[in-house]
Amino acid sequence: MASIGSDYDEKRNFIRMFVNANVRIIDPATGKEYEGQGKNLSGDGAMFTSKQSFNVNQKLNLQISSELSKLASLNADFEVKRVQKLDNGDYEVGGTMLDVK
Repeated sequence: MASIGSDYDEKRNFIRMFVNANVRIIDPATGKEYEGQGKNLSGDGAMFTSKQSFNVNQKLNLQISSELSKLASLNADFEVKRVQKLDNGDYEVGGTMLDVK
């Protein structure tokens, strides 16, 4: 694993934390629920993959589960900023967490 030297200049406000967790995705406009797989989190954003595509600027609710019983699941209102179709047919969705509960 590469180390980050003291001369490294982080280009983001928050460093990304890579996650491999189930994500429950709820569209509050329709009440429909979808499943996804978490990829990473930062202080104000998240990225996940899903079989479902979402629209840029669409508002969602994310519930990211923790496999550790001592840690609470993360529940956040989320705004989609980027959607990319992957080679396997899934979608990679990135966006901003508007409110973490």
